[in-house]
Amino acid sequence: MKKFFLGIGLFLLSACSSFSEPDYVDPDYNYIADHVIVVEKSPWHVVYEYSDIRIDEIAPVAAIYCANRGGKQASLHGITLRPDHRRRATFVCDELPAY
Repeated sequence: MKKFFLGIGLFLLSACSSFSEPDYVDPDYNYIADHVIVVEKSPWHVVYEYSDIRIDEIAPVAAIYCANRGGKQASLHGITLRPDHRRRATFVCDELPAY
């Protein structure tokens, strides 16, 4: 009976150990470039117009843009729907909080 429980325990441990968190995947910049247009940019904000792509795929690009503008972080200010069913996302470049 002990061998049975030991076998079940080892089986469960091996099943759990094979689970791993997904690795970070770099954004596909070619895909993003085909679906996103930079409408407006300044050192304080950037506005992207996009379709057929999710906002979470654009956010890393905005983060890189703001980081290159003095180490700032990108914050989503708002999303508006255009009459042609494209969307515009405004990201504001904020100062990093001091801890």
